[in-house]
Amino acid sequence: MPVLFPYFSLDFVLIDFFGYPLSLLEILGTVSGLFCVYLASRNYILTWPIGIFNSICFFFLFYQIQLYSDMLLQIYFFASSIYGWILWKNRNGQFNKIRSLDTVRSLIIGIGILVFTYFLGMFSINLPNLLPDFFSIPPSYPYWDAFTTVASIVANFLLARRILQSWFLWVLVDIVCIVLYFLKGIPFVTGEYFIFLIIAVFGSWHWYKSYKENMESTVYQ
Repeated sequence: MPVLFPYFSLDFVLIDFFGYPLSLLEILGTVSGLFCVYLASRNYILTWPIGIFNSICFFFLFYQIQLYSDMLLQIYFFASSIYGWILWKNRNGQFNKIRSLDTVRSLIIGIGILVFTYFLGMFSINLPNLLPDFFSIPPSYPYWDAFTTVASIVANFLLARRILQSWFLWVLVDIVCIVLYFLKGIPFVTGEYFIFLIIAVFGSWHWYKSYKENMESTVYQ
């Protein structure tokens, strides 16, 4: 890591967690991520400022373990957190209603995710050739990494727009991330995403319940 950010290096170990050297960066990213997702599932707007800090932590983390698509994803999360922070409430200071996508739009989004996953995976594979000074090591699991990136972009956008299907997509993303991070040997983050999965299931139920109770909610146009 650059000298400017010594505390954001995975080599800056804070504690030994049952034989695993746990860095300050992993702790900050994990704790802020848990708070961020839980607050979102509970429909609390504080999720967005905490999400801004979380995206900064994970940007540095993913760079150091060569998950470049996930690293670039944090730039989007940073911007979308600002977007969601602004968008969740209307001009009267009240929360905008939870809405739902229709079947056709859901299908279009699903196909779009697969298409962009392919192209991002190809781009990630070629990063060491395009920018060898920054990406000297080939990417790990480029297409699975690309899928979690693309799907997370869509899920976070839908979350910012208060669309119910965002949580269904987060459940799928979390399942893939659990496997991916386990294979990359970052057990603390793997455990975090297992908790994310539980929260996402809860968030799906909580938002669906709120949507059904709010009969005036309409299909997103």
